[in-house]
Amino acid sequence: MSNIAWMKSVFQSFLLLIGLIIFLLACKNTRYINNYNADLQWQQLRYSEQKPVIQGDTAFIIVSNRPIQNEKLRFALEEIDTTQLHYFYIAKQDSTWNVQEVNSLEEAISFMPIKNWVIYTEGMGKLFTGNIERAYLMTKMYDVNVILFDYASIHSDYSMFKNFNFSMQNSIQSAHQYTQFLTQVKSLHKANQFQQKSLSLFFHSMGNLMLREMMMHENILAINSTPFVDQLILNAACVPRKKHAQWIEKIKFAKHIYININKQDYKLRGAQLLSGNKKLGTRPRNPLAQNVDYIDFNFAVGKTHNYFLTIPGRPDPITPVIKSYYNTVLNGKSVDLKSTDLFILNSSKKKTVLKK
Repeated sequence: MSNIAWMKSVFQSFLLLIGLIIFLLACKNTRYINNYNADLQWQQLRYSEQKPVIQGDTAFIIVSNRPIQNEKLRFALEEIDTTQLHYFYIAKQDSTWNVQEVNSLEEAISFMPIKNWVIYTEGMGKLFTGNIERAYLMTKMYDVNVILFDYASIHSDYSMFKNFNFSMQNSIQSAHQYTQFLTQVKSLHKANQFQQKSLSLFFHSMGNLMLREMMMHENILAINSTPFVDQLILNAACVPRKKHAQWIEKIKFAKHIYININKQDYKLRGAQLLSGNKKLGTRPRNPLAQNVDYIDFNFAVGKTHNYFLTIPGRPDPITPVIKSYYNTVLNGKSVDLKSTDLFILNSSKKKTVLKK
């Protein structure tokens, strides 16, 4: 081996090591597991298949492909079952979450108030309890009806490196079920089950792998013939940046698409080094998708990865400008890219820069 080849090999190994360290520090696996997998967290959930359903003012829907063992305290397992979906109407009653399994998505929707709708898919590192918190926070912060598509994206017995691959593969393997689920959504939308309110799809981080896999390898004819989704948001997308326009430009089911980017996103930087490819959520590169608006959050949030929710126990990245942007798109409206209240106007055709 020549000196140049040897130095290149050493440098690549060094980058992988740095990437692993960054990623491990960013994700804090042990602390997360201890917080969200504690007995106290699960004791606040009351699983039921009984009727009538207990409704509440604070409620949302979770559609999950986790196996369910209702006799256990931790009834939603840390794995996926690609043969079935479970539908939960979840309502808060004092300090208890009533997790009520119903027969269908249509039944779950029938219990919800008349509001705009967000179908929300999270990224790596979420136990069932963690996704309940995320759905609740989005419901409260943006006053929308939330349907969260839940899949196992962390395992309490795995190392963080193994969990990286576990989450990535589970997101990809869930794409077929997500396609079937979205087919149901389109059918219910056509039947006016969403009561003519807006419908937005929101994918965060590794959740975007599900969307990418669906567009690249699933049969999407049933959902992609006409637009029924008002806003499609790819947030901090942990998917390969290369050739992203090829699959994104195939999307016809959404009226408007936003890709939210941050070149300093510390979790995506770690993921890039671990996976060996640049991530779409960092910065766009040509060829760009012609049916997309790229929104640059770097000036507003610095190195932050999650900048759309105020999460208890973490620094709050949400400014009035950020809140206004997300409130607009999650409630089904298009953002005025010429607004000087929200954006730093520049001549770049690649991206629009969000203010602090």
